[in-house]
Amino acid sequence: MNYKKCPRCKLNYIKEDETLCHVCKNELNMGADEKTLVVNKRSEVIKAGDVFPFDKDYQLINHLTGRELKGWGRATYTLTKLCYIWMIALDGVTRNGWSDKMLQDGRIKEEYFGDKQTIPSNFGLTFDYPYKAVFEKTGDSFVFRGVYKLDKNDTSLYERYYVKVSDTTTLYDF
Repeated sequence: MNYKKCPRCKLNYIKEDETLCHVCKNELNMGADEKTLVVNKRSEVIKAGDVFPFDKDYQLINHLTGRELKGWGRATYTLTKLCYIWMIALDGVTRNGWSDKMLQDGRIKEEYFGDKQTIPSNFGLTFDYPYKAVFEKTGDSFVFRGVYKLDKNDTSLYERYYVKVSDTTTLYDF
């Protein structure tokens, strides 16, 4: 049996077929069922609330898609002609001119506070890909929140709303 370092803590050694060391599993699950920690095999159904123990966007993308990216500097990754992975913090803090937050009614609000004279290059992207598999960045992991669709009736260039359309996905459903 071969061993490798735990991809989360990079300290403890685990068997080659394991995903995390027991210390990291305990930290992430905090006493929850073993089902809370997801190991996606690219065809498994992902459910809202599933935790992915990665601290970098590209690590999540590699895990979900089987790619071998060395880095990824964007919050989105295209999956299909209609859907992309959206990796964001839903804390309402403005980053790169954008603020994203989960509203009490379950929708996601994305608002642009940047310089409206210089439109960012990603402005049109939202309208080209109406579905988003949303993964909330929470410190050193990502939590799948569901698949959301752009609410075109309640959206402008500077303020966008997304409505949840599914709590589960294989990532290639849309």
